[in-house]
Amino acid sequence: MACTEPPAVYRCVIDGAKLGGRHPLQTLCVVAMTKEGRHAACSVKGGTVFDCNGPVKRVPWAAYNSGATEPIADAPAPAAEKGDQPPRTVEEALKRANDKTAEQLKQANEKIKSQAQSVGQGVGEAAKKTWACISSLFTRCGE
Repeated sequence: MACTEPPAVYRCVIDGAKLGGRHPLQTLCVVAMTKEGRHAACSVKGGTVFDCNGPVKRVPWAAYNSGATEPIADAPAPAAEKGDQPPRTVEEALKRANDKTAEQLKQANEKIKSQAQSVGQGVGEAAKKTWACISSLFTRCGE
């Protein structure tokens, strides 16, 4: 979490987080750190938790989600396709990223497999032509 005016970096930990909160977890950190540190603005800093060199700040999930243990009734209905809406939680964002990476790896594997088969067929054809040329004492080399 990086904040401005005054500048600061924090590592935000949400205590007691549950599914179905009123706000995405990242939003809780942004709001809490901006308010608590009296900053002009805060935003999620890229990288992993291991890259964060700021002090740990704990945010109580219940304070920002009082009574919200289930999804909110007036929340918009989920879209037909998950990719149409931004993720509501960090967990959902990570799951989507993991699913997308798995699909990309599967596609790359299929592409490499197809290319390897093509290369193998080309090598096989070249070997056949070379053998035909040599076995004919170089009389059938241009065919």
